[in-house]
Amino acid sequence: MGLQNWFSRVLMSTWFREISVIDAENLPSDRGAVIVSWHPGGLFDNMLTKGLLPGEQVKFDGFINDANELESIAKEVASGKNVVVFPEGESHSSPKSKEIQDNAARIALRSAELSPDNPPVILPVGIHYSKKHLFRERVALTVERPIEIEGDVGSLSKVISGEISRSSLSRDDWKDRELIWKARSIIHAERLRKNPEITEVVTYGEGVIGARRVRAAWEWMAINNQEKCRDLESRTRSHMKRLEFLDLKPHHVDDRPQSVTTYGFLRSIFLWLFAWSFMLGFVTFSAIVGSFPPFLFVVSIDRMFGPKMEDSKRGALKLYTALLAYPIWWSISAYAFTWALLSDSSPLAGLADYSVVIQFLFSLPAILVLPLMLWWMPTAGKLQMKLYSKGKSSWRRMRLWSKWRDSSLNWDELCATQQKLASDLVQIGDGLILPGDDDWKNPSPGAEDHTSVAQRLV
Repeated sequence: MGLQNWFSRVLMSTWFREISVIDAENLPSDRGAVIVSWHPGGLFDNMLTKGLLPGEQVKFDGFINDANELESIAKEVASGKNVVVFPEGESHSSPKSKEIQDNAARIALRSAELSPDNPPVILPVGIHYSKKHLFRERVALTVERPIEIEGDVGSLSKVISGEISRSSLSRDDWKDRELIWKARSIIHAERLRKNPEITEVVTYGEGVIGARRVRAAWEWMAINNQEKCRDLESRTRSHMKRLEFLDLKPHHVDDRPQSVTTYGFLRSIFLWLFAWSFMLGFVTFSAIVGSFPPFLFVVSIDRMFGPKMEDSKRGALKLYTALLAYPIWWSISAYAFTWALLSDSSPLAGLADYSVVIQFLFSLPAILVLPLMLWWMPTAGKLQMKLYSKGKSSWRRMRLWSKWRDSSLNWDELCATQQKLASDLVQIGDGLILPGDDDWKNPSPGAEDHTSVAQRLV
């Protein structure tokens, strides 16, 4: 099990550029837990929960075939182990959690019967992907508060369904779900504008917590002040549509300097050239040789079969293809590099005088070269992705300076519109007790966050 968890962590750290686990301490260490979550990412969901959540986990394929299997799993959970259950039964691409099966409730109730003195708990986990079917995107797991196991199968399944909906930030429509994140980005940009001393980059996990606060406030407003809610929704949609047309984000508007000088623009060009200059070296060469051919193979398979598949299955197809293609090609390219470095007639021999890295490799004993090359092939790919990310961000910054210098855009009006909208959104949030506040009280098991939102006393 330890080896499987290690493999899952390594694989996920390669696939995702940012992984966040929020409130992992909520997972108890003194008793077992039935971990429940929605199922938006197919294979990724299994690997993330297996590799990132602490504790020993029971193997479970999602289906209870007979009473003996139920008893076997329940005994292990009762003994202190954890089991991950996706009660929806199958992966999906809906923004809303689906109707669940009763397998999680049955396992929980039976394990509680087997361990009455130290009963297990139900632990909801939210899984949030930025763009789940794309390579090098972001993911966050939010570990919610433990829920005591009570009632019968039907009532407990209802509680589990509510907890899954809450932890996944479930919404009926993708546009509504995106609106929550857009409102969060406006609020965050306003916080940074008013507090310029804040320099820490917000992680995706922190963004999920912010989106949860916006969702709770928005749903509370929809019940208690419908007119104001509709007005804010209309203004937010209109403003974000305008920013998308201009290829801007809220923080780009607030980051625009008071004086857009030629010096700043030239500096952005220099930083872009400086970042991309590091792409011309042995790391890039190794990455191209070691990772570009299998990358093309994965892309080709995806283009052939991916468009006909759901997003979650499409992501799994790319992952399985990569698992097959990359190790095989890394072995081939490592062997080729080893031959090139050990042979006097190698075309690389003439480059030793121009590269400290190549000179070092030529000096190594032959027995160390092949293992080193097997390690270097995937490592060069990771390093190249970091270099590419730096180059890409500097390119975006240079384009942003170009937009800031565009006199055809009414920047004063755009800034004023955003600041007024952001001020209204922040004012609503500051006037409510929301998830994450010190005085926040969690809703009853199975209930949505908005049921616990309350106005602050002035």
